[in-house]
Amino acid sequence: MWSGIWAGLGSVTTPPFQTGEELEDLLIRVFLKAADPGPTQGRLALTFAIHDPDAWLRVDGRDGQTAALSRGQAAREAESELTFAMSGETAHAFWRGELNAVAAMTAGKLKISGPLLRALALAPGLTKVQAAYRAETGG
Repeated sequence: MWSGIWAGLGSVTTPPFQTGEELEDLLIRVFLKAADPGPTQGRLALTFAIHDPDAWLRVDGRDGQTAALSRGQAAREAESELTFAMSGETAHAFWRGELNAVAAMTAGKLKISGPLLRALALAPGLTKVQAAYRAETGG
């Protein structure tokens, strides 16, 4: 069952972070690198709630301009249309593009709060963020 979650992998790579602060720093660099210079397309606020280690990142593109990033307690307290909850290991596989998101949701490894159709509409932009994550993490 778990092999379907990490599709096509012989093994999952070790995450390049140990603390939540390191993960938040990494994700901020990734989102800044992947930023589209034009208006944000989704006009959503997204929160990534990660545990083991605890990290929170919020990407707010509701103003239609460049997305605003917040982290930690500020990200935790702000409202978002979508929240993606997962472990650090799952987040690493997700951002590397090694995770089958549907299988991870089915297995309870990835939880999405908010309208699922809005989450699925973000898929085209995910490849750019995943490429930026791989570039940041040497993969």
